[in-house]
Amino acid sequence: MRLMKPHTSWTLADLAGCSSPDAHDGIGFDDTADLPADYKSSPGADFLRRVETDVAERVADGSFDEDDSPAEIADGAVPIYTHDLWTTFVDLGAYNEDPSELGAEADDLTRAAGVCLYLIADRLARALADEIEDEDDEDDDDGEGA
Repeated sequence: MRLMKPHTSWTLADLAGCSSPDAHDGIGFDDTADLPADYKSSPGADFLRRVETDVAERVADGSFDEDDSPAEIADGAVPIYTHDLWTTFVDLGAYNEDPSELGAEADDLTRAAGVCLYLIADRLARALADEIEDEDDEDDDDGEGA
């Protein structure tokens, strides 16, 4: 697997199948606009970027495992502090997720919100891995015909 070019926050949201974050983090644009010194990306953009960074780091060091890594990355991406978890949840529209897929119940809404974010992070990690694999396959195909 080869390294990937960073995506915009909105592209990451599209790959994850969630709502776009309120404020991008400025990464992934061809012409990087000068952001004001006090610019702050939204919690959802930061969450999605952490997932992309973790995937890229594991791919770079050769430790990415298609079976286990997405779940590990997703588990580590979910914010542990309640306020951070809920602001990220709202920013990414995670209320559209079905936490019952992984057994979350309505008696602990914060846990259910964490499960929703886990689902988003897992989908994103898998989508990024698939994208890298597809690019590697294209590179292999290009090399065979030369």
